[in-house]
Order: sequence, then structure tokens, then C-alpha cells
Amino acid sequence: MCVGIICLVSFNAAYGQKKVGGGDIKYTPKGADVVTFSHDAHVTKAKLKCTECHSKIFPMKKKGVTMSKEDHAKEVLCGICHNGKKAFAQTKEADCAKCHKK
Repeated sequence: MCVGIICLVSFNAAYGQKKVGGGDIKYTPKGADVVTFSHDAHVTKAKLKCTECHSKIFPMKKKGVTMSKEDHAKEVLCGICHNGKKAFAQTKEADCAKCHKK
């Protein structure tokens, strides 16, 4: 019996954890490397609530969100927070690599 409980606890620890906020979202913008959005980084580490982005900035359901490089300077979508005041800016080449992965 003890062995069964240990196995069940171990299984739940290894496989029973839910992905935070639906896990990572990947999309490929036109003319740029793939963007990986980490819910974990935003919800767990930055302590944001779902309602801070959904549905004010992004729809709750994954839809085709289009964003251009010019949008970064307009402080729309990601740029609402990633403007150098609330979160890292999107102005330097090194900033691009934080989200865009080859």
C-alpha cells in the first residue's frame, strides 16, 4: 500500500502539473524569427493576472494577432508593457532576442 501511495505521489509530481496559463504560445511573424510567449514568465515570475492582458490587449482564445516592427514604437500589444518603464523595452537588437528565437 505504501509503495502505491509513493508511486501515485511521484506520478502526480512528474506528470500532473498543469502548464501555467496554457503554456507557451509560439507564432511566426512575417519577416521575423519565431516569437515564444511564455505564460510562466508573465504569470508566475512577473505576477501578472490574466485580466491584465486578456481581453484588454489580447483575446483569451488564440487568434491570429498581427504585429509589425513599427508597432513596437507605438506601444500597442506587447509594447504596452514592454516600453522600458514597466518591462524591458523593445528598442535594442538584444531586446529582440528575448522573444524572437531562431
